[in-house]
Amino acid sequence: MFDIGFQELIIIFIVALLVFGPKRLPELGRALGKALAELKRSLHDVKEQVETEFKETVDTTDIQDVVKSGSELKKSLQEVKEQVETGFKDSIDTSLGKGTETDVNKRGEKEEIKEGRDGR
Repeated sequence: MFDIGFQELIIIFIVALLVFGPKRLPELGRALGKALAELKRSLHDVKEQVETEFKETVDTTDIQDVVKSGSELKKSLQEVKEQVETGFKDSIDTSLGKGTETDVNKRGEKEEIKEGRDGR
């Protein structure tokens, strides 16, 4: 963690022994141990809470709901597309059919007019 070797630990222990004395050093060690344990527990709790929040944010059921609604939207758009294509084809067929009838009627009228001219 701090890259402290065995020799550095011995020097730190000797300095602490000289500064605090042999009577207070065990009390200080216990207090330091308790503080480190409490810090470790707190960090663990924070880590669990962050992971829980992350899992709730990226819940698979929400993703599945979005995918399902997307597929339903796609189906409805395909149905609309098919209806529009069918309507467009019907309108083209209708307009072509009317145009053909009009052309036939005009041809018939022209033939009648020609026959009328020839008959005179």
